[in-house]
Amino acid sequence: MITPYMYHYYVEALLHCGMKDEAVNVIRNYWGGMVNEGADTFWELYNPANPDESPYGSVMLNSFCHAWSCTPSYLLRKL
Repeated sequence: MITPYMYHYYVEALLHCGMKDEAVNVIRNYWGGMVNEGADTFWELYNPANPDESPYGSVMLNSFCHAWSCTPSYLLRKL
């Protein structure tokens, strides 16, 4: 899993299973990792082990303000 799209469903599943603390930790680590890399918006793709990863052959083609990456703003209201 390297996209916020998939992490959204993972965090949502954790919440559904009553694992709120784990869900918050995933948000802090994954989306917080983007922030630690200097992001001021959320990216289309983020691999903590390789922040320069791209499915397009170049990180310059990745979207650095991507709608499907807004999970924290959506799910934090449910916590």
